[in-house]
Amino acid sequence: MKKIFSAILSLAAFSLAANVQVLAPEGAEFAPDAPNMVQSIVRASVSQTGNTPVDGSAEIQLRTNVMTMGSTFVVVCEQVKDGTVVGSGKQKAGSVDDLDVAIEGAVKSALANVEDDNVSAAPAAPAEDNYASTASRSEPEVIVLVPADRNDGDPNDNFAHKRPTRNYVSYGLGAAMWHNYEHHYTGLHVKRSWEQAFVFHYARIFEVIPQAAITIVDNMNMSFGDAWQLHEVFLIGGRFFPSTGTVTPFLGAGVGLGVQFDEHYDEGNESFAIGLATGAELGVIFFRNSAIQLEVGLAWDALWDGFESFDRRFGAGSLYIAINY
Repeated sequence: MKKIFSAILSLAAFSLAANVQVLAPEGAEFAPDAPNMVQSIVRASVSQTGNTPVDGSAEIQLRTNVMTMGSTFVVVCEQVKDGTVVGSGKQKAGSVDDLDVAIEGAVKSALANVEDDNVSAAPAAPAEDNYASTASRSEPEVIVLVPADRNDGDPNDNFAHKRPTRNYVSYGLGAAMWHNYEHHYTGLHVKRSWEQAFVFHYARIFEVIPQAAITIVDNMNMSFGDAWQLHEVFLIGGRFFPSTGTVTPFLGAGVGLGVQFDEHYDEGNESFAIGLATGAELGVIFFRNSAIQLEVGLAWDALWDGFESFDRRFGAGSLYIAINY
């Protein structure tokens, strides 16, 4: 009689397992096969909670989002029922090696109320089973292997796969030291002048990986010393980050174009210059893992008047403080 009741209880518990539709994960784009890998781990984690993962529509849906924050991964799972989020879980992984553990924890938290409902709905044990053994029973561990989908079609699919980037706009102000070049005219000699200036810093920063970024930098400085001057360079280049911590130094460089207005050369009709430009930067970013960052930087740039000779060179060194957001 006890065996019959045990079989009935097992069938009842099995019938209480909910069907969970596992939706395609969002944000899992850190590798070409990452979406399939994450979805497979989610399906296995759903099975470990006692529920059944399904591909078709179901009353309960599980939505997964994988986000990168510097070198860490944040996994957010949400249980959706009738269009409403009724349960959620969040876990953080320090590396890809720990991502499966974070996914399992987030899935378990998101489906916790489903497990509670199943337990509360389970039938009570029969009264005559008072003399059943109270010894702990070890149940076999069920391991679910879900094969990942492979795309053996287009060989260029991995090449075309895009990785999400972290983009920032940077605005800053500071001080600069500017110089022009020594030049001889007929009856006129202009010596090289070094003058203090104000600098306005603008940049676009595209962090393609945590250790490197593509940059578009525009530094413009103005001086009101012996003569008025305006010096501006527009550079395309990159930055290298030796670390990924909250406070991160960086080293960057770029090439581009520049313009210069200098009243020192008014009498020789040489006050306007345009030509090739280059520059380098060194600095520190504070609150690197935040959506809003503080940047302190040193920059040096050079601008050559014309595209044929490198004798007429303007330059400027800048110290600025900027906000990246």
